[in-house]
Amino acid sequence: MSALPQITLRRLGADALGQALTDVRAPHLPQSQMSDHYALGNAALHRALQAKIAHLVQALAPQLRSSRLPWPGAQADVLALDLAFVEHPRQPFELAWVEIQAFTSMLPTFHTLHCAQRALHRLPSAWLPHDPLPPHAGWVNCLRPWVAPHAATVLIEDRPRARFTWPDLDAARHWWGVAVHDWRELVPTSGRLFHPGTAREYGHVWNRLIFSDLEAIERRQAEAVLMAANRLSWHSHPAWYEGIHKGSLADVALPAHEACHWVEERTRHDADSDPARWVAKAVGGHSGSGLLLAPTAEQLRALPTPRQWIVQNRFRQVPIGQHPETGAPLFGEVRCMLGLRPGRPPWVMAWILRLSTNGIATLSGRHTVPGEGMTLLYFDHGATSPLQVDATFGVHEAAQAMCA
Repeated sequence: MSALPQITLRRLGADALGQALTDVRAPHLPQSQMSDHYALGNAALHRALQAKIAHLVQALAPQLRSSRLPWPGAQADVLALDLAFVEHPRQPFELAWVEIQAFTSMLPTFHTLHCAQRALHRLPSAWLPHDPLPPHAGWVNCLRPWVAPHAATVLIEDRPRARFTWPDLDAARHWWGVAVHDWRELVPTSGRLFHPGTAREYGHVWNRLIFSDLEAIERRQAEAVLMAANRLSWHSHPAWYEGIHKGSLADVALPAHEACHWVEERTRHDADSDPARWVAKAVGGHSGSGLLLAPTAEQLRALPTPRQWIVQNRFRQVPIGQHPETGAPLFGEVRCMLGLRPGRPPWVMAWILRLSTNGIATLSGRHTVPGEGMTLLYFDHGATSPLQVDATFGVHEAAQAMCA
């Protein structure tokens, strides 16, 4: 057993994966956005990921308090945490933070893909792309306390059927039986949301709406509708998208290779004297937007302030595999979907791995060749231990608490 973190890619084959996805009989993102590989991580990689996540969650604890937001009852219940594999002088790679967000992501497609991969790779049951489950508990039911705790659950988005993510939203209907609606179709009634067309009332919202993607007048309308529905429970409250974001990394002490700084503080870190060392990121950017990979000093000086853009040391990714058809290096980013519940320990909902030949992990508009795209990262939980975070979030009984 290696003491150094390692990751191994194994190929399933595009045709076999396509048939397995068909056999699951559930919606999913297009196969063009999925890799026909899956990944295995060793215990050392699992420990390294756990250590970075535990440190980050502890550092973010003051920012995760609901009192920070002017929205009564809005709890941060999920974090999407992205890390890259980057150069290290004495081991195959080290991990570096790419970005973070208090927003849900790809959980329905994750499960569809897991079902398809499981039918093909036939790994032992201890190999999982998420934290362990209690005996006889299924992943879908274990996520219900977050995503759909009761039948009166609606998933909201901006024009959901027109989005490239519609198959993922449709998969939420398949796996959890939730309704999916454009936010404009709902009206606040007695503190809940009512859909006039179906005469259904909803008390829980699975949110995929991002306020900052709306025009200013529509944003005000959406906020007014949702603020008036003040008796709702939430998964991924929209206010938290702007409460925890990639800019939050600038408020956390990080090692030099991944350190982030607010752009207005760049002169303290010589960003103007050597701008090629940096990447600039807009705190509200997503899906590849709001990114300057090689900013000039003039571009950095022109960016809006305060606390709207960050700069991060530009690291070099290392390949974790080779494309099976072209021989090109494959780079990877790990996305940890971390579930948070008050008084309970964090729980890893999903380990998602996004593979590319250019080091850019976004799936938006991507039409990949078979080696690239979204896949899952499995760990042998017969050889690993659960994530442990101290008093702020409780300790140790993560899976049992999650399904309680």
